[in-house]
Amino acid sequence: MNRRNFLKMGSAIAATSTLPPLQAIARNTTSDISVRWLGAAMMELNIGGFRILTDPCLGEGKKAFQMPDPNEMFDLSKGPTVKFHERLTIFPGTTVSEYDLVLLSHAHEDHFDQKAQAWLGKNNPLLCPAHDVDALTRKGFSASALAHGEKRVFTMADTTVTITSIPAIHSLNQGISDILGRGNGYWIEATVRGKMTNIYWAGDTFLADPIWDAIKNRATPDLFIPHIGAVGMNGALGQVSMNGQQAVDFSLRIKTAMVLPVHHSTYALYQEPISEMIKSHDLANTQSSLHVLTEGSALAL
Repeated sequence: MNRRNFLKMGSAIAATSTLPPLQAIARNTTSDISVRWLGAAMMELNIGGFRILTDPCLGEGKKAFQMPDPNEMFDLSKGPTVKFHERLTIFPGTTVSEYDLVLLSHAHEDHFDQKAQAWLGKNNPLLCPAHDVDALTRKGFSASALAHGEKRVFTMADTTVTITSIPAIHSLNQGISDILGRGNGYWIEATVRGKMTNIYWAGDTFLADPIWDAIKNRATPDLFIPHIGAVGMNGALGQVSMNGQQAVDFSLRIKTAMVLPVHHSTYALYQEPISEMIKSHDLANTQSSLHVLTEGSALAL
């Protein structure tokens, strides 16, 4: 049985149109777990009042962010052209003015753009791949590396959040993967009032052997969050993010209950539309439900 859910702007979690400064506000004590998608790989996770911001990207318009173009054909010995990249959608805004943790899958500018770097408070706790920690620290961020297999535990009132770093392989070509650097996926065990929910945010990865080895003995995830978009499929680097079929195959392998694709639709950078994953999911023999969010809407767990 195939199940799809298309969620519009949620009324329970209101978006703001501006970016407030990071400052202390009253603590939300709700025990609900929700994931709000803000475009690209940026999400707000609210776990019993513990608030996580992932891969912040705030730039808009034709010059949303600046980085090399992975979709370009170029001489590998010289590298790609650094250019501005367009955001095709309107940034829906954040819901709170403070986060307990910022979680980076990796520090490429389409995951932590220039505007977000200027906005984010330097003292805000930030977990990132070991590959990126030195560069982020030099920029003044309070960055800590979470090496593959390492975990951190956060406890607040009746909520415990355990975050474990899972390898993320940016390319199935070993040479290209080495150039781009190892990123992180994250396995999030969220326990609220004694009930555990497992969330696997894969990051920019494919289901290569190191990833399977890291997750094969873990519990079945309640929610799987893959990055798609098939970035680079016509460029010199080759494909550096999954397409829809690969993400569906990944979800079948791990037997997840729910799939929430991100890393699609927001930027001109993405090469494959979300409709391709929807088609692949509809054709698959799966019991999992596919949740396709509009930017600014939330999935409650």
